[in-house]
Amino acid sequence: MPKNNKNKNMSKTSAHKTVVQKTNHKAKNITKKETKGAEKNVFKKKPKVVEVELPDPIYKTHKIAEATARHYGFVPFPGLEVQKEDVIKGKSFKIGTKRTNKDEVASLLKFENFLEEYIAVTRAYTNKEMSELVQPPMICHSGPLHGNIHFEKHKEHIFSMHILGNAKSIADAMIIETAYVILKDHVDKGELLIEINSLGDKDCFTRFSKDYTNYFKKNIGDLASPCRNAFKKDPMSMVSCNHDDCLAIQDSAPKPISYLTEEYREHFREVLEYIESLNLPYIINHNLIGSGLYAGGTVFQITAFTVKGRQDKKEILAIGERYNSVSKKAWGKKDVPAIAAHLLVEADPSRKIPKITAVEDIKFYFIHLGYDAKLKSLSIMEMLRIAKIPVHQALSRDKITSQIAAAEKLAVPYILILGQKEAIEDSVTVRHMNTRIQETVRVQDLIDYLQKLL
Repeated sequence: MPKNNKNKNMSKTSAHKTVVQKTNHKAKNITKKETKGAEKNVFKKKPKVVEVELPDPIYKTHKIAEATARHYGFVPFPGLEVQKEDVIKGKSFKIGTKRTNKDEVASLLKFENFLEEYIAVTRAYTNKEMSELVQPPMICHSGPLHGNIHFEKHKEHIFSMHILGNAKSIADAMIIETAYVILKDHVDKGELLIEINSLGDKDCFTRFSKDYTNYFKKNIGDLASPCRNAFKKDPMSMVSCNHDDCLAIQDSAPKPISYLTEEYREHFREVLEYIESLNLPYIINHNLIGSGLYAGGTVFQITAFTVKGRQDKKEILAIGERYNSVSKKAWGKKDVPAIAAHLLVEADPSRKIPKITAVEDIKFYFIHLGYDAKLKSLSIMEMLRIAKIPVHQALSRDKITSQIAAAEKLAVPYILILGQKEAIEDSVTVRHMNTRIQETVRVQDLIDYLQKLL
């Protein structure tokens, strides 16, 4: 009996194990089927990628200005805004009282009001957000940017342009010419005048500031009473003084350009040569010092003069300056060569907004070789703009190989070459990329020649 009971018990145990194994096997099969089904559903139903469409960085009121800026190589760059960290970083730049330049009080454009925007732009640049753009980046946008605490009204008036990563004088000339052409095309407020100055780097400006302050300390007794009080708070406030007594003293005061190093002196000379080659009206304004907080070289403003009665009325329509040192001070990285321009532009509702030519539809790429060619290149670019002939260019590059490589990458059918020989002969070489045939065309005949190729 015990033996039979044992076998019986063993049979029951084996039967139980068999049932459990079958149940587990069945459960595993069900689980596998459910898992496979779930996997299939996962692959069948892919999550939808929601693309956030950024708002157009150019307001409707600035579409004509955008067309001109695009011709010179500027492209709209969306997503820029002044963030809280930019405002916090900006506070480290604030020294003394706010410094305004002559006639700046009556204008919406004040140099110091754009510091946080420069910090935001350099942040985007150093974070590689502009890496997909043609290098060095040339961007434009309407403003002031969202988050700029210095503006409350007139938000649709300011059109801004920036060139980053380019320390050459051609960058200064390009942004000044583009700003001038846009204003000339939009504004009917009298004759435009470019006022320009150079502050050099931080060391140059520091030496100038010291001597400038000492000069006025010696002559403080001859200053008007309110000017003496302003001088005690901020010596550099004298650059904006309009009192007759102070103006006479200012004439003999130290000038920023006297403190430039040879490098900055040469840079400034080249900028003026570009402006002269374009026949643009300009003067050197020794009292124009921008914000003076991040001196990096060129500073300028474009004004309109109208005559009312016996007095000239001056209105500031654009300001601009280099802000090379902003990146290093704000983000602890190396200096980023940068220059900006801010314009007061209003749209004329009666004017038709020009159609923007798609990049792939542009047939010409303009190439230069040598300084003399570069001097003439800007006037040719303007000539093409007036004729409404879109063209690619890389005026910020010096090597012809890199320029040709860029042209081949864009697959343009024609290259316009302006070298030293062409600059002397006042001509342009037109290369047909398909046949490699080259023809020399005089500049005066260039427009007619190109229009036949369109």
